[in-house]
Amino acid sequence: MDRASLAARIQEILKNRQTPAPGGSASPRQGTHAAEGDEEAAFAARCAAAEASAGVLDVLGATVLDGAHGACVVVDRHYPASGRHGHHLIERYLSAARASLGALPWFLDRHGPASAMPGAGPRPRLVCFDLETTGLSGGAGTYAFLVGFGYFDDEGFRTRQFFLRGFGEERALLHAVEEELASGDEADRTVLVTYNGRAFDVPLIDTRYQMHRLRSPFGGMPHVDMLFPARRLWKRRAPAPDSRLAARGLVTRDTAASRRSQAASLIDESPNSCALTAIERDILGLHRQDDVPGWEIPARYFGYTRTGNASGLAAVLEHNRLDLVSLGAVAAVVLEMVETGAGAARERHDSLALGRLFESLGRFEDAEHCFTVAALGDGTLEREPEGMARADALHWLALHRRRARRFDEAAAAWEELAGMSGIDAERRREALSALAVHHEHRVKNLRQAREFALSALELADDAKRVDEVRHRLGRLSRKLGEGVAPID
Repeated sequence: MDRASLAARIQEILKNRQTPAPGGSASPRQGTHAAEGDEEAAFAARCAAAEASAGVLDVLGATVLDGAHGACVVVDRHYPASGRHGHHLIERYLSAARASLGALPWFLDRHGPASAMPGAGPRPRLVCFDLETTGLSGGAGTYAFLVGFGYFDDEGFRTRQFFLRGFGEERALLHAVEEELASGDEADRTVLVTYNGRAFDVPLIDTRYQMHRLRSPFGGMPHVDMLFPARRLWKRRAPAPDSRLAARGLVTRDTAASRRSQAASLIDESPNSCALTAIERDILGLHRQDDVPGWEIPARYFGYTRTGNASGLAAVLEHNRLDLVSLGAVAAVVLEMVETGAGAARERHDSLALGRLFESLGRFEDAEHCFTVAALGDGTLEREPEGMARADALHWLALHRRRARRFDEAAAAWEELAGMSGIDAERRREALSALAVHHEHRVKNLRQAREFALSALELADDAKRVDEVRHRLGRLSRKLGEGVAPID
């Protein structure tokens, strides 16, 4: 029965359906007709539901997975290794991810225990995970209407999405998700990879399992949230001036700074945003066309639940699939950078950012190497300009040496930073203050400490800093036996 015939049949049934008159009682015959009408109406409703369901499957390119706990709509896609995602082929990300699994334990445990290293146990299986939800604030009333998984395989990158066709199918969807997580090779150890999933995706899906009194399969699962290393690496990124970086390695940047700024303004992102769409644009070189903005996604799903028309959801599923592929690519980039070390950096910004990431992971020797390369250069960087990147590198190098109690080496970095031209006043004031502390407490050269403190006072830009420097100058004057002289 086609749609037009089905609609006509439903109208006919509803028109001929007999109901008792107001205030009266139905005769037995009328009751029989009413019962028959109810049965026909129920049958027509089931036919309409089946027709609408078939429409959803056609629009989304989905199939129905009939599990032991009910039916669940599934959408499978495959991205071949020969396909391009931004600057590189998917094969490049696949190779990088597999070759760099040795770096994975540093994100699972800050100290990288031997028991977590690949080879000491099951092989890690990276499973990218991303939700689309009925709201952006979470809570018990927020449903995950689309649960997306993605993973590299021998042929490229595969995605599997579980779609909530109706709220009554949520329990079946949750069971299907659990089965998907357990479907890998027994020799593999599933490691969940998300982007801000620690704060949003995983807590939300855990809540849905709790609402059904089911045990969440995500509890205790090894989990890497790529938002945090991405922030360390690229929050302060700068656009590359030419296209040379795009041809080397996985660490690339969009070379059109104006295009990046224009795109950022169109999607309400700051130029240095760490949203996944911003990272994939600036680092992976992927520019989405006609993408659905995140704030619009819940409204599209609610429109589907009201009308049964799923045409607006095809773009939502494509948005989710691109998120999954980009998440896999970002994970490959980060793991390769950590596995390679300072050699992965092509410019000061990269080396400095990688050093900050190594320091957060507890790899202090690698962090110092990166800071040193960024601050002093070693001939390996493609461009080594003076400026804020070098100043920031000297700042981090000095802090790192001071934490290691190598005070003389820290002072050398502070002196080089204080002597740089073209840096902002705050960086210079910080270096001068640090040198004043060093000469007062370590070198015991009080007159030199006072000279640095006086120079820092000239650059102090608020009352608190002025008071701090004046307090130091007063103490130095007393130590020198000069009393406390007024300071203008």
